[in-house]
Amino acid sequence: MKMIYGIGAVVVLVVVAIAVFLPTRNASADPNSRDPKFELVHDKLTRTYELHLPPSYDGKTPLPVVLNLHGGGGNATAHRRQTQMDVAADKYGFIVVYPEGTAFLGRMYTWNAGSCCGYAVNHKIDDVGFISKVIDDVKSRYAIDETRVYATGMSNGAMLAYRLACELSNRITAICAVSGEMGGDFGKPQRPVPILHIHGLKDQNAAFNGGIGANAISKIEHRPVRDVIKWWCAVDHCDDKPTKVEKTADYIHEIYTPRAGEDGAPIELYMLLEGGHTWPGGVDVTPKLGTGKLIATFDADATMWEFFKKFSLPKHAAPEKK
Repeated sequence: MKMIYGIGAVVVLVVVAIAVFLPTRNASADPNSRDPKFELVHDKLTRTYELHLPPSYDGKTPLPVVLNLHGGGGNATAHRRQTQMDVAADKYGFIVVYPEGTAFLGRMYTWNAGSCCGYAVNHKIDDVGFISKVIDDVKSRYAIDETRVYATGMSNGAMLAYRLACELSNRITAICAVSGEMGGDFGKPQRPVPILHIHGLKDQNAAFNGGIGANAISKIEHRPVRDVIKWWCAVDHCDDKPTKVEKTADYIHEIYTPRAGEDGAPIELYMLLEGGHTWPGGVDVTPKLGTGKLIATFDADATMWEFFKKFSLPKHAAPEKK
């Protein structure tokens, strides 16, 4: 199948600016903290991730985990602030983890999501292996439910979430992509993976209809969201026509369900009618960055958790207990 690749450097300056303008939050290195920051070595590189424990965590009851991936040029702390997912973790009772990409001289962190982005792609960074090691590290420190590990991200982070769904489907239960598409032909996953996609129809950085966005820095064609959904419909054994469509003043919501009698997974697509290149319901950086309208009435965190909580890894896909 021919793939049209993606965002490239489109989001780099945007998210760098987010990192500059958003207030920072310094996570403690104390593992007894509710907000620790950890280091680990993968492929001879020292990598980091931040973590937040909800008040409901007691060290005994395994909790689900959401991996939340920053955009290209951003960082874990800024993305944490923009998405406000700590609040959702406290409300719904999951552990949220904010891994950090790689960068030259500690600036403009990116993920190797296939065609995007920057340093990580140019240096062929093994981010899939890194995320798998992050899961192992979190498991070694906390009581987690390995059958309920979910991935989400924005822009370049969304693209990595798609790659994880393809290449780490034995560990990633379901994903949610926000303002980003698939950045490569990674091959089919080991099993059908539930997919949620949230995208602004007026996104001028990662255009919903593909092509080169008006705000694109890199003049690279990126793939239409419709093509991504169609690809996953084939993988998840769904018809490529939605089985249900809901329309509101803010969005169009399409639901794709597996065909009767087939072992598949559902796909949901939210198209925000006036939405830009943002994290809906998060911190509004639009006035400073010109990334388009943030739809404050749409809570991306709550929406994805309602989706995620319905799924656990099937027994045959769950990692072996050591």
